Amino acid sequence: MRNAAHGPRAFTLIELLVVIASIAVLAALLLPALARAKEKARATQCLSNLRQIGLGIKMYVDEHDDTFPCKDSQQAGKLGPKENYGMALGGDDPNPIFLTFVAPATNRPLYPYMGRSTAFRCPADKGMEETSWQPWKPTKYDALGCSYRLNAALLNATVQTPADENNNLAGKKESWAPDPARFILMHEPPAFWFDYYYHWHYARGATTITPDQLKDDGQKFISPILFVDGHSASHDFTHALKHDPNYPMEPTKDWMWYKPKD
Repeated sequence: MRNAAHGPRAFTLIELLVVIASIAVLAALLLPALARAKEKARATQCLSNLRQIGLGIKMYVDEHDDTFPCKDSQQAGKLGPKENYGMALGGDDPNPIFLTFVAPATNRPLYPYMGRSTAFRCPADKGMEETSWQPWKPTKYDALGCSYRLNAALLNATVQTPADENNNLAGKKESWAPDPARFILMHEPPAFWFDYYYHWHYARGATTITPDQLKDDGQKFISPILFVDGHSASHDFTHALKHDPNYPMEPTKDWMWYKPKD
């Protein structure tokens, strides 16, 4: 009777602390799994983006005598100021400060087929803090209107002499690639390097790495890739970039960057 009169028994401080500690333990176990699931979803979205871009490129090729888009307006023989397409085959308008470098959206090769499609935006895009021009931040998409790069000019040294170091795949016939299932057509910066190295997918620390930091960098260089045959896949370029950074573009069983000169 006395217990009923005083209502239900309240939790003691010890019991509350046990419940809070249990919730904290469960959260610590679940949060990494949720983060991994989110990162995997971003990589999956990128693969879907690249497949859509591949379809857009295929439509372009079919209407342009089986020829891939050029890397810039100069290669395409267009009059007027030079416009770069290799960094932005499609997507949205760049930040106005980059209009002297990349084309506006409506001038890009894939605009007639894809418009301002968001397929050109990588959900893990971390931008590029150090480039030969101006930092592309907060993301490469925000800066240039496109996260992905055409496998055009070869900016790194190669063991063999390339068939076309200046343009590579850009402006070539579809049949030019020796192994379409391995030949890279489009990629993200983490697969490659300019003056610096970049982390986007699964990044855990600094997203821009200098050459001096490469050896001690514990992160992986993951990049979804679109291949000439139209399929997309995500690959780990860590070994290729760290094993011999002077020649990171040599072929592997999974990919090839360039065609050797005959």
